[in-house]
Amino acid sequence: MKFRSKSEPAPFSAIRVVVGYLIAAGPVGSGTWRWRFSTTLALVGPGSVPFALVLLFTQYGMFREDYQIAWGALPAFATAAAVVLARFRPVEAWMLVMASLLATMFGADFVGWLPWPLTSPNLFALMVVLFALARDRRPWFGVGAWASYFLVGAGAIWMSNARLVTIVSDPVWNPTPTPATDSLLLGSLFGAVTFLVGLTVRISRQGRARVAEEEQVAEAERHQRRLLEERTRIARELHDIVAHHMSVITVQASTAEYRIADLGEEAKAEFRSISGQARESLAEMRRLLGVLRSEDEAGAREPQPGPEALQGLAEAVNRSGTPVSLRVGELPEMPETVALTVFRVVQEALSNVVRHAPGAATDAAVAFVDGRVAVTVVNGPAPARPASREPAGGGVEPDSQGLGLVGMRERVSLDGGTLETGPTAEGGFRVHAVLPVEDRSSVEESQ
Repeated sequence: MKFRSKSEPAPFSAIRVVVGYLIAAGPVGSGTWRWRFSTTLALVGPGSVPFALVLLFTQYGMFREDYQIAWGALPAFATAAAVVLARFRPVEAWMLVMASLLATMFGADFVGWLPWPLTSPNLFALMVVLFALARDRRPWFGVGAWASYFLVGAGAIWMSNARLVTIVSDPVWNPTPTPATDSLLLGSLFGAVTFLVGLTVRISRQGRARVAEEEQVAEAERHQRRLLEERTRIARELHDIVAHHMSVITVQASTAEYRIADLGEEAKAEFRSISGQARESLAEMRRLLGVLRSEDEAGAREPQPGPEALQGLAEAVNRSGTPVSLRVGELPEMPETVALTVFRVVQEALSNVVRHAPGAATDAAVAFVDGRVAVTVVNGPAPARPASREPAGGGVEPDSQGLGLVGMRERVSLDGGTLETGPTAEGGFRVHAVLPVEDRSSVEESQ
């Protein structure tokens, strides 16, 4: 059973599930409740099948033996059904109670001491229904139900007194108390008490629900605050370490041609390229710091690089001494997340080539095939590398690959794609990503 705890045998859990249908001790069919005081009270509360059966047989016996009503099974069944239905539909349960009360009122004459028209089973059913109405519905439902019983009881008193007047010879109104008077007082008193108890339970439940909601909101706020604190800490570390070094690289590269004498034009162009890339990286770093330090995600929604920026990326890698052949096919309009992932996959793959296989000939291709964007970056072995370097290729061995390929795989997975990485037979490395994308232009044409 799905409600069974690890330390509980299955039969006991099954028994509690069955009892959960018979007694309103918890959610219907749930075996999570235990025997406790509230469970004991549920034996005579809304939805209790055993209590309803007791009322059914008691009411039926009274109708047949005391009131001589041959069709007493119908109001008896209505009385019992009201107790069970009160758990789910208290308004309809109140209608059944009133129907049973009216059937007793018009179908049975009071005889001596016998209660009339509110029999003992009717009284218990009325209390259960008024409790359920106050607990599960707005207060005016319960007030209206109590007032309707009061009106029926007043009508029963009038009927009983009218019958007495016809029996006695004295034409003066006979003020002798009747069973209807006792029923009205008893039902009104007990009904009011159970209504107040149900209203108290409702108020208590609402209070607990508000407290739980406030605790949930407070926990969410605490989580958000911890998240902001962690983001602020990361932003501070990035600013103090990475951004500082990037600023130094930018300044050194920008002033190198003025500080170093006899630099050739090729060297000056190289320093200018380094300076430009450092400024671009520093600008992205500052944008990232702004996003980390702010709750507003507007910065995260700023335009991000996509396939259109790959040409500039390839040129920068070419200037670093690693030849790159880039082919970008005709691509459809893509979601920003997919476009950014395409750029980042190529960027990370080329960065790995520069770090681990400098100078290796590299082919990068981006194409749209069968509703998917395929990104492939393949490099050959480095022309020459020191013995201390990692194995040639755009990636490295699994125990030394760092977080580059891991982050690449996470990006691709978030967009519902797949990523394959591994060495080639020629001693290089291959990165192949496939990203599903919907061709928006074709969708618009079909519409």
